[in-house]
Amino acid sequence: MTMKVIAVLGSPRRHGGGYGVVKNLEGKLKELGAVEVEYVHLVDVGLLPCKGCFTCISKGESHCPLKDGREDLERRMLAADGLILVSPGYVQNVSGLFKNFMDRFAYTNHRPRFFHQSTLVVANGGAGLKHTLRALSMSLGGARIVDRLSVAIPPWPINEKMQAKNERAIERAAQALFRDMTTKGPSPSPDFQEYMRFRFFSRIAPDMKEHLPADFEFYRGKRKFYYDTKISLGKKLAADILVPLGLFMAKGMAPAPTKTSVDAPGKEKT
Repeated sequence: MTMKVIAVLGSPRRHGGGYGVVKNLEGKLKELGAVEVEYVHLVDVGLLPCKGCFTCISKGESHCPLKDGREDLERRMLAADGLILVSPGYVQNVSGLFKNFMDRFAYTNHRPRFFHQSTLVVANGGAGLKHTLRALSMSLGGARIVDRLSVAIPPWPINEKMQAKNERAIERAAQALFRDMTTKGPSPSPDFQEYMRFRFFSRIAPDMKEHLPADFEFYRGKRKFYYDTKISLGKKLAADILVPLGLFMAKGMAPAPTKTSVDAPGKEKT
């Protein structure tokens, strides 16, 4: 059975350094097994710039006023076995194209869904790529990050030592992605950070029903996790302690009480 991988590339140059890295990864993946790689160049997809209206988060992504290829892209990514998210490092961050991709999929960080896609994040360029990788890792809520690949590609020729280092890193990343795609089960146990996210959001969803109705509906009925899986006793106990602490620390962000009554003009309080 052929596994499907979708590579989302955030460079404004269709055949820039990131494209070369993915072609290299594709070759190594195909050496390991039957893998098909689809290239999605954000410069061609034409995702409209996020308006910052918060509608996708509050009311749900189906209410987004922008009608373009986002829904189709999400459907294709969810149907894939693996994802490769690629961006050049621009000012120690992702490219503008990829940042808009993140903004347009911001609702998945409230309502995660990419649990079953083995995800490799790739940053290419010069300095500050660790910051680019950190941003890429937050792109899609629930994404299973199997490796963070940093590839040095400055705008000038590199020496043989650096070339060899890049090749070794690409080889390891390809193996990590292939291994995870072929060994992950249908209901992988979450790491502690993802479990904490679930516990926090499911706890506040009823209190935020008025302001975040989409979250309320999404978390309603979910008791243990986003999907049926085993949660260790240690994670449960740690979350029991840390979630109330997190709620206390975040109380300043809670909605202000709504004023239920207004004094009539000219009347004195009694």
